[in-house]
Amino acid sequence: QAVYYEPSAAFMMQAALAVFLLLLAQASQPVVEVAAGGSTDLSCTAFPSCECHHDSATLLQSRSHQALAVDFGPTCLQANLNNGTCVGDNKCFKCNLEGAQALLPSDENRFPESRLLCDGDSSSTCSLNTTSLPIRFVEASQVMVCKGTGTCRDEWKVENVGAVCCSSPSNVGQTCYFSSFALQNNTLCQSDMCCDGVQVCSNSTINTVESLLCKGYLACSDSTVGLERDLYCNETSDVNLAPSLSGGTCSRSWFDFTNGESNQHVVDCLGNGVCDRSFFTFDTNASVSMECDSNATGTGGGMGGACQNATITLAADVCLDLNCTQDVDCLNMVVNLNGGKCFFNNLGQQTRPNFVAVCTATNGTECGPIQREPIICTSTTSSTTSTTKPYPRNRRNRRNRREHRRNRRQNRRNRRQHARQYRYSM
Repeated sequence: QAVYYEPSAAFMMQAALAVFLLLLAQASQPVVEVAAGGSTDLSCTAFPSCECHHDSATLLQSRSHQALAVDFGPTCLQANLNNGTCVGDNKCFKCNLEGAQALLPSDENRFPESRLLCDGDSSSTCSLNTTSLPIRFVEASQVMVCKGTGTCRDEWKVENVGAVCCSSPSNVGQTCYFSSFALQNNTLCQSDMCCDGVQVCSNSTINTVESLLCKGYLACSDSTVGLERDLYCNETSDVNLAPSLSGGTCSRSWFDFTNGESNQHVVDCLGNGVCDRSFFTFDTNASVSMECDSNATGTGGGMGGACQNATITLAADVCLDLNCTQDVDCLNMVVNLNGGKCFFNNLGQQTRPNFVAVCTATNGTECGPIQREPIICTSTTSSTTSTTKPYPRNRRNRRNRREHRRNRRQNRRNRRQHARQYRYSM
């Protein structure tokens, strides 16, 4: 029987109490302003790679070393937005942007550090009034970074952004909550998005993202997402190291996959109730590898199956390799073929309670080798892709992985060279 993950009244009271205690603790400390660019490492925005390979020092760190000022002065200054530094409580809060004000930065083509940073702890950092225009980056090859507690929430809308990193180490979470992001692929950024922490990126709309990473309790839940490549959902957060709740990641959401440069897609639903009651649609001729494992390595799972009550809709000629590892995974799943094909990695046993009747039982993969795409927030200390790869008995060998990485680097070099030639020819 499925285990659901509706936030309880007790949880909401706990969240409110945590915010109150946090504000009380900050009020008793000396007021210390964090200067613009105060972080020692913002290489999530480094160019030309635009990949967060070293951002774990910023995105994935505890914020205990910082004491942010409580500033009850003007809450939305154009200067803060133009500088890309909405750092501290009551900064860039309830902005009402009109006309050219919404095109950021309004005085240059790029932010000083090629990113807009929102960082605060009292749900009063980075929000828009309901009447405000969405924020639109002048150049897409820049990054939106939202950190802390409740930042970038409630009508925070950003368009034409190259990559997005949202995280919260607290049990209150709700960074990038009730927000929307429209990413734009470009020559410098791989338009990926990372969401890590309690209810981070939940109740939101995310469009034209290449690959999406979601980690933590109810991260990316109750959301609508359009993506071109891969989806990695894991109940275990990298930043919330003492969670009071877990599971339900990517639950009750709608994920619409379209084919971009590749027609291959990898979907990981790892942990307790991950991807529960969500909808997945795939474009024509796609090849899909989907892993549902409520007891995957590094998760606490097992109580509620992964991918339970999920609905998968295929288009014509789509090939789906579906792996439901535990007996509690994929229960009550619905697969609509519509001319596509589904293979259930079931070791030939059609008596398992989670067997999907329209899928053909198989002992291995039938849709060919499907490449897993690295995602932006990869670091040497914390992997953002799951350690469990779909169908381990058919792993690619090291030589193929090295060749894939070489080809990917060469493609990026070619795109950058093409962009330079285009600029010089103007």
